Amino acid sequence: MAARWSSENVVVELRDAQATAMSVDCLGGHAVLSGRRFLYVVNLETPSEAPRKIGRPSKWDVGTVQWNPHKAESHVFAASSNQRVDLYTWRDGCGEVHASLQGHTRVISDLDWSWFEPEYLVTSSVDTYICIWDTRDTRKPTVALSAVAGASQVKWNKRNQYLLASSHDGDVRIWDKRKPNTAVEYVAAHLSKIHGLDWHPDNEHILATSSQDNSVRFWDYRQPRKYLNILSCQVPVWKARYTPFSNGLVTVMVPQLRRENSLLLWSALDLNSPVHAFVGHDDVVLEFQWRPQKEGKGGLYRPGWL
Repeated sequence: MAARWSSENVVVELRDAQATAMSVDCLGGHAVLSGRRFLYVVNLETPSEAPRKIGRPSKWDVGTVQWNPHKAESHVFAASSNQRVDLYTWRDGCGEVHASLQGHTRVISDLDWSWFEPEYLVTSSVDTYICIWDTRDTRKPTVALSAVAGASQVKWNKRNQYLLASSHDGDVRIWDKRKPNTAVEYVAAHLSKIHGLDWHPDNEHILATSSQDNSVRFWDYRQPRKYLNILSCQVPVWKARYTPFSNGLVTVMVPQLRRENSLLLWSALDLNSPVHAFVGHDDVVLEFQWRPQKEGKGGLYRPGWL
């Protein structure tokens, strides 16, 4: 049985939102949740206050939403909807769309801001293209990577500004944006669909994949034929992400029973049993994010949601 943290939790109910995606800004001040008709922005300093609403110009659900991770651009977030990405500006309690990116011919499956260049955003789609955008010129992508197969995930490397990874059913492709004609490496990671993909925060060569095959696998893409380690689970793994601090991993399973909606914290050095279980949700956890603490408070903590 995993240990359970007994620290104080804050619960915010947004029953009308029917949110499908969430992101926390890099300053830890706000969370944005996507609903069908509105985006909801929660002030995390005063979470009991009613969230601010931003009207949505689309009839399609939001697939992914993500704040820009750079402090200078912390007022900007991106939200994908069908074939389009809208870029929002959030200032003084109000939000509005200031630009849109349209380059895909099928639904966008994922998006990710660059960790190094505040203006750069990557999107993946069922249309088999991975588009890299410079948001200062939104007319067309700066680079379009042709993957032949549709991609379900795309993530920038956290230590190398040129590298990114994409998942295609059970495979992973590693790209160098300076060499857009073909992937620089292929990893046959799983026999079933990959639901989650995450780069190691400290090592540019290592990434984790979570899959419908009930496992999380850890890879050095320079040695693509054999995984470094494996976390075997009883059920499919929806998300597996590294913690912001070294050697931690958080997983969300695809629950078989209603009561199993917890997040598990693991040490990557010992995958035999989880270090902690975050328990509290009574329905499926779709997303989780780490919230940075204000300077002087120390530490990090995680808001989860459903």
